[in-house]
Amino acid sequence: MAVPHDTPELNYIVLTGRMIEKGELKSSSYGIFVLRFRLENSLSYSVGSSEEGKKTYVISVEAWGDLAERIDRSISNGTFVLLEGNLVSRPYEDRSKGLHYRMIVKATNVTALESGS
Repeated sequence: MAVPHDTPELNYIVLTGRMIEKGELKSSSYGIFVLRFRLENSLSYSVGSSEEGKKTYVISVEAWGDLAERIDRSISNGTFVLLEGNLVSRPYEDRSKGLHYRMIVKATNVTALESGS
């Protein structure tokens, strides 16, 4: 299947899961609030006719500005949330000065679907 050259690129993610490992609300060097947390997302699947399994993914998330403040005030660890955002790449250096990249989700909206446990 050929994709036309004028097709726009799309980077939009929608996930549900439990907020875990909510960090502390911090201020960046530019004075903008940032909150980092992880989202635990589980996927159930069937293997054959009798076996069922579950795969759990832990996804790193960043929220910035007013969204970071709102999440910090109103959503706690264990809360089941709907998250919207974009996939972004963050560079880091390892101990031997090798450059690596990790993918995270930059949240644009987070909505609590139930209270934390």
